[in-house]
Amino acid sequence: MRIAIVHPWFLELGGAEKVLNTIAQMYPEADIYSFSADPAMLPEGISRTSIHVTKWSGIIARFRFRRSAFMILFPWISESIDVSGYDLVISSCPPVMGVNVGQDAVHVCYCHSPQRAWWSLYSQRQAAMRWPARQVFRTCAIALRMWEYCAMQRVDWVISNSNYISARVRKYFRRESTVIYPPVNTAAGYLVEKHDDYYLSVSRLDVDKGIELLIHACNRLRRRLVVVGSGRREIGLRSIAGPTIDFRGQVPDSELFDLYARCRAFLFAADEDFGIAPVEAQAFGRPVIAYGHGGSLETVRVNDPFGRSDTGVFFDSQTVECVIDGILRFEAQEHVFVPNEIRTHALQFDVAVFRQHLKIFIDRVSNEKSRALRPLVDCPDGL
Repeated sequence: MRIAIVHPWFLELGGAEKVLNTIAQMYPEADIYSFSADPAMLPEGISRTSIHVTKWSGIIARFRFRRSAFMILFPWISESIDVSGYDLVISSCPPVMGVNVGQDAVHVCYCHSPQRAWWSLYSQRQAAMRWPARQVFRTCAIALRMWEYCAMQRVDWVISNSNYISARVRKYFRRESTVIYPPVNTAAGYLVEKHDDYYLSVSRLDVDKGIELLIHACNRLRRRLVVVGSGRREIGLRSIAGPTIDFRGQVPDSELFDLYARCRAFLFAADEDFGIAPVEAQAFGRPVIAYGHGGSLETVRVNDPFGRSDTGVFFDSQTVECVIDGILRFEAQEHVFVPNEIRTHALQFDVAVFRQHLKIFIDRVSNEKSRALRPLVDCPDGL
């Protein structure tokens, strides 16, 4: 089989890139297509020679933090990618599920989420704009929603990264999907006997990640917070940080693992589709204090109906007061969390589990497509 893997862009190292890297390692013979790729932002297992980029690559990379300016061009760029010569196409939605695929090919879309800006966050994004920009955005969003809906109907099978996203795919695209949780390197986790007195946040420093809530909460409580990550909001976040906030930027894995293992607990205020970082923290036996919505409800165990021990604490709303309440409730029951049981819970999201489930799924749908394409055999006369 000739295999193509399609990913929107390699301009930052996030959860989607980790998923793509694992898929590429499963199919090392595959060709990789992308709108744009920065060689410095390629996952470790992907070489620049295996990636085919569009002619828009340089412009998109230059304005990487303002990609929304190109949003109306996404359909045109996506459909300019020709993978019609491949037998299996795995696309990383959105917005590349509209690539040009051959009629007899198997097209599997791994959906991290429908584009939030013009689906789930459409009202919020409009409300934050001034009148002229709002009219342009509304016109573009209407066209983009129509195109994305039609493009998703051409996909043969859809995989969602969580039940939360599966419900969103059903609502917006009217498609059923199979849930396969993203791969997390939980096997790298380990337990330590002594923990330091700091909370930890690991995330891109973007608008939707809720890092400012964590900073304000730790400022007011005078708790030490270590922030790992970089992004467009870094300067603004540093400006509101008090003396107990420690920004580390991007750190090597060895340092990140040590920070995970020795933190008091992991703080997470984002409404994520899945959320890889909280699972990574649990792989090191550390509890998670998280916003109780979205993917966190599937990755952090709280009030388990089967009586298993909790792996964290939820707070109810994305406000500073609720984050503070979550931290104080955690500290009041900190002694009840069992690191070994937290780590055991995280192992169900390991890379090996993802690889096994995805391989079974790809093999099954490929066989189904092969049988569907098999020509009918003419029966002899009289039968």
